[in-house]
Amino acid sequence: MSARPLGWSRKSPKHWRPRSETTAMPPATAERPLAAIAAQLVCFTFISANDVIVKLIVAELPSWQIIAVRSGFGLALLAPAILWRLADGSGRLVTRRIGAHVLRAGLSAVSIVTYFEALRELDLPVATTILFVTPFFVVALSGLALRERVPANRWIAVVIGFAGALVIIKPDTSGISMAALLVVVSAATWAATMVAMRDMTRTESSLAIIVYFNLFLVIIAGSLAWPLWQPLSWRIMAIIACVAAIQLIAQQFMMVAFRLASASVTAPLQYVQLIWSVLAGWFIFGVIPALNVFAGAAIIVASGLYLILSERR
Repeated sequence: MSARPLGWSRKSPKHWRPRSETTAMPPATAERPLAAIAAQLVCFTFISANDVIVKLIVAELPSWQIIAVRSGFGLALLAPAILWRLADGSGRLVTRRIGAHVLRAGLSAVSIVTYFEALRELDLPVATTILFVTPFFVVALSGLALRERVPANRWIAVVIGFAGALVIIKPDTSGISMAALLVVVSAATWAATMVAMRDMTRTESSLAIIVYFNLFLVIIAGSLAWPLWQPLSWRIMAIIACVAAIQLIAQQFMMVAFRLASASVTAPLQYVQLIWSVLAGWFIFGVIPALNVFAGAAIIVASGLYLILSERR
């Protein structure tokens, strides 16, 4: 979740639409790397806290229901900001790209539900580390879907990064476990949402992106969760409300980092999640990762850092 996904061209894609008075963002400010680093550190710390809480409650509720309720609480928490923006007539919630918002919410829904389902079986450090292949999917999407030129050295780094994931997954004669495969699917769809978000931040306000994201997640997840909807206790509702607040804070700090610095500055900070997940797995769940997890993590981090340095050059 970096300011500019690895492999993203500085040239404006042809499908970007001109800014309008109602949806245009203020002119881009000069890069402020220290502020971006601080924002990204806060973002990934809150994301790690979110993962811990979700792993604790995912055994009690269907994943789609957690996503729907969390997004509903998110909209409730955003209500004052929504009313304020509607009252001041700034047009910050007006959009001409409703299809882009729906697409991003749909991709995010797939990414979130597959990750939640994987957390039912996988230890938190393992799931977090496999998710680090996301930047490699971003490079692949840039080269294959967006037809951008990706140098051979980056493709090599992508292959090595995926090899690191295989070291963690340890496929045997029976194949790759379904839980590990779900994390890979989550990483791929999250990479697609990163590409979409970077495009949207150029024409949409941060509030509009977050509001439409939660609105469409409520619709998508709620419709899928309804047939198996379970009663919610006050305890679970309070926990999910906390998750919603954490998610909103993380999203806001992510937007700030997106606008303040490039990927070469902020991307390495995603690896702070590995530290938090290992500590949480140890102190909360009583799990210490096996050596193959550390080995695979080292390969993935090294390949990811190489991509970042290549991007800077």
